Amino acid sequence: MSKNYKLWCYTEKNCPPCEMMEGYHENAASASGYQYQEVMLVRTADREDWIDKPLSDFKGTPWFKLENLDDNSTVDSFYGGNKKRIDIMMEK
Repeated sequence: MSKNYKLWCYTEKNCPPCEMMEGYHENAASASGYQYQEVMLVRTADREDWIDKPLSDFKGTPWFKLENLDDNSTVDSFYGGNKKRIDIMMEK
C-alpha cells in the first residue's frame, strides 16, 4: 500500500537555512512519491511571531511537517534546515 503523504515546508523571506536547502526537501518528497507544498509565512509587525502560523508551538523557519493525507495526522515534524533530518523523515 502506498503512502498518501504530503511534505509541508513553512518558510519566510530571507531565511538562510531555507536557502541553504536549495530544494533538497522538495526533491526528497518527490523521490518518495509524496506531495509537496511550500508556505511562505509573514512575520507580525513586531517581528516576534508569524501571521497564520501552522501550530501554536511553531518556533521558526524552516519548519517541516509530514502529513498523512488519509487521516490528516502529522507523521513527523521538525524545525531546522537539516538534510539528514529530511532523509529520516522521508523514510517514515
